[in-house]
Amino acid sequence: MQAQQQILRLLSLSAFLLASSQGGAQSSVSEFNTVSTIRDLMDSVIDPNADALWESVRTEINETGVHVYQPETDADWLALRHNVVSLIEGGNSLLIPGRRVAPEGAGTDPEIPYAYPPEQIQTALENERPVFNGFASAFQSVAMQLLNAVDARDVNALDESGELLDQACEACHSYFWYPPAPAN
Repeated sequence: MQAQQQILRLLSLSAFLLASSQGGAQSSVSEFNTVSTIRDLMDSVIDPNADALWESVRTEINETGVHVYQPETDADWLALRHNVVSLIEGGNSLLIPGRRVAPEGAGTDPEIPYAYPPEQIQTALENERPVFNGFASAFQSVAMQLLNAVDARDVNALDESGELLDQACEACHSYFWYPPAPAN
């Protein structure tokens, strides 16, 4: 009984502190822990899971012949399902307000040296948050198509949706991350 009272007091105190720290419905304080940056999400969640999907259906031609790769076993399809769910949830993480593009003072991503500097991207995201959210939502919609393809074990739909995923990613990157190509 005493333990239940302590838990009840702790929950009440937590609720009070949460309510008082938000200062009303228009608070800018996020209820989420956004320590990881968009760069972190891309490097650890989105890119590796998208790569696994893109590489799951492919044809390679080499000196030993033509090799077609596609998911075949229950384990193959389950692994792809895990990849897709991670992409969907990665999209949710992108939608959380207050997430930084990169750590404070970070330079341009060494894997994308031609990208805008993080501070410039951060300013663009803050000024055009609805546009960014639209890209993240489009990404999630395509990921849902991928989930349907995986659940149906439809290799053709998986391949086609993978192409759409690439287009959704590149649309956002082209808008926020990459400077326009110089005119020839």
